[in-house]
This record gives sequence, C-alpha cells and structure tokens, in this order.
Amino acid sequence: MASLMRESHPLTLKVMRLSRPTLADTRTLPMDSSTAVLAQALREAEQNRPTASGQIFSDLQLSDAQLPLDAFPLSETLVLPRTFGTMFLGETFSAQMCICNESAFVVRDVAVNVVMQTATQQVPLLDNSAVQLAAGQPLNVQVAHEIKELGTHVLGCTITYLSAQGEHRTLQRSFRFQAANPLVVKTKVNHLARDVLLEVQVHNATHATLVLERLRFEPSSPFAAEDLNAPHGDTALLWGGSAGFMQPGDARQYLYRLRAPIASEEASVEQERAVQYATALGKLDILWRGAFGSVGRLQTSQLLRKSPGMFLIEVDKAEIDKAEIDETDSSVTLETPFCVRARVRNVSENTMTVLATVDANKHPLVMPCGPTRHDLGDLAVGEAREICLEFLPLAAGVQRFGAMVFVDSVSGYTRELGHLLEVFVA
Repeated sequence: MASLMRESHPLTLKVMRLSRPTLADTRTLPMDSSTAVLAQALREAEQNRPTASGQIFSDLQLSDAQLPLDAFPLSETLVLPRTFGTMFLGETFSAQMCICNESAFVVRDVAVNVVMQTATQQVPLLDNSAVQLAAGQPLNVQVAHEIKELGTHVLGCTITYLSAQGEHRTLQRSFRFQAANPLVVKTKVNHLARDVLLEVQVHNATHATLVLERLRFEPSSPFAAEDLNAPHGDTALLWGGSAGFMQPGDARQYLYRLRAPIASEEASVEQERAVQYATALGKLDILWRGAFGSVGRLQTSQLLRKSPGMFLIEVDKAEIDKAEIDETDSSVTLETPFCVRARVRNVSENTMTVLATVDANKHPLVMPCGPTRHDLGDLAVGEAREICLEFLPLAAGVQRFGAMVFVDSVSGYTRELGHLLEVFVA
C-alpha cells in the first residue's frame, strides 16, 4: 500500500496488514559425498561463516530413500509476510494501525475515523472517541472488512486532533490495494422437460492450493434443488480427505437438478407459467480455506437462464399403459400393439377447441394402429383431457414415436410435437 498524501504532523500513522505467516525453507542442499573437493570447501565455509538458517550442507546420498526431518525443505520456523500480498474476493481484510505522537508535547482530542472505499460504496470501519496522547505514546487499533467486490479498494484514514498550540488539525492518509477473483465460476443450463440441469465449473485462479469445504446451491423460487454430486447424501466423497484440494489451475465440476415442487398435472396455469418463465435459478455459496486455515467465502450473484417459455397447448403427461408393458424391464413386445395415455392441457388465457392428430409418417418404425384424429372438444383455461393412442412397433431397439399436431380451431394456433415418448422394443 502506498500513502497518497504527505504532510508535517506531530502524529505518524503506520498501517500493517494482518495475514497468516508462512514456513521458512531450510536451504539444505543434499550433496553426493563422492565430490570430495566441493564437499570439503562447503564444510569449511560452513564452519567459518555459519548461516542464520542453520546447516547448508548435509552428507546425505542423493539415492537415499528416506530423509530425516532436518532435510525436509520446510522448517518449523514461521516467517511473516514481507509484502502486502494479494487480496481475494471473499477474504477478510484485517489491518493493524498505529498512531504515535512523535512530538515532545501532549496531543489532545485524537479521534480516528477509518472507511473502506470501493467503486460502489463507502463502508465505515472505525470511529473512536477522542483520546489524549502523551509524548511518544502510541495508539493501536485494528480494523477488518470482508471483501465483497472486485477491483480497487481504498482504505481511508482520517485523524483529527488538537495540537499543542490549540489548533484543530486533520491528518489524512489513503492506502490503495486491488481485490482479485480467487475462483472462476462458469455455468451451463440444460432443460429436461420441466426440470433444469445446472452444470457448475469452479476453477482455482490463484497461485496457491485451496481446499473447498462447501459448495452449496441455494435455489430461487419456484425451484427446489437436488444435489447430484453426493450419492445418498454422502458428502465425504466430495470434501473429505484430499477430495477438496484444488491445486493452482485445477477445475471441478458439479451438477444440480432443479425441479418445480408441484407436478405439472397438479399445477395451475399461473404456477406452470411461473416455472416456465422463471429466469433466476439461484445462488452458489462457496466456502474454502487457504494457507494456515485462512477462510474465504464467496457467494455468486443470481444465476440466470434464458426462459424456455411455454406452448399454449401442453402435454402434461404421457405414459404407456402399465398393463401392456413388461414391468421387469419396461419394454414392449415387437409387433404387439400397445396403448399410450396422453394428458393434453390448455395453458392459454382463452378457451380452446383442440383437434389432436398423430403423424404416421415421422416415425415409421412405431406406427399408429388406431384412430389418428382425436377431437378434444372445448378446453377451458387450465382444463386437461386424456386421450388413448394405439401404436404398433415394427423394429427392435430404442424407438421414438408419437409425433403429433395440435390445432385450436378457434384461434388457428398450431403446435407440432416431435415425439411423445421413447420405448425399448424387445
């Protein structure tokens, strides 16, 4: 951080960021003892001028399989950071501030005001009551602020005091730093009927190892979320042991299924529209730890999707009559007719007179063998009617079938449906 203003004052202000220490390296160099000339020179140098970090040479063979603890590259000594370092979104910025009276006189009514200025807001951090500082007396305070925005942050410090001459004076200092994004989150949305499959990719954009402790999706109304990443709710496979470790550049992918809490056949037209036209899916809440257990928490903004919209005529439900399928493998028999029950619903804002027609040419491997035209009559707003369709499978394997056209004779609205179902023909 750099001071932006300099002025002569009896008070001095020093600011130090409080951050976790690191482990010092031992600087031990394994050396093959066969190089006697170099080994003797290093021993003499070590005896004559020992280093502050201890022994710089060891007699270990390069081929030794097991190394003692003193040969480990990290020692037990903790080292305080020498630079400000990097601040990341989701971390907590903590600083120690020391205001010291460097003059030979008493400074009275010393009041300290500290704010954090970002691109969008100014957050007050400290506003203490006035105190008196004797000559050489320091005043130590701590401030903390959770980083919730990317970009430039300015720590503004304003100190007002009454000088020995009885003059009211103000000391202002500003310290600037940048907040970077530790995790890059990418999403992909896929639609499966009324459900939404949300793919989430989390990428470690830092130069250090992170440990993910939690990744939770908080759905927005009207959705309920199902976590497909932990089978049977066993989160130990995701976060236990080394599963949560992310090296620099690593990426992890997660999958969530969003469902409407009310089934389509039970939902009203308004509830169905709320599901189909909803654009906000929810937020991700991510908790991770860095070196020495430092905690970071990131909550994304609202994840959005492009609304799929809805048709004025919907097929709420389509299923094969259970009496005509093999319940052991849910298959139908080749060249044996079967019945499909389809529930057609009017989700428009007006009464519709619907005519449903089965397209016999689109799926020739599963042909309709019953009536292809069904007059559903008048359907009021939100009303549904069930029809029974008969089909004959002519080829084995997984087959799509049931292409249909729905026409409202009142408004002329037409909807084409590519297929009703897929079935395995045995």
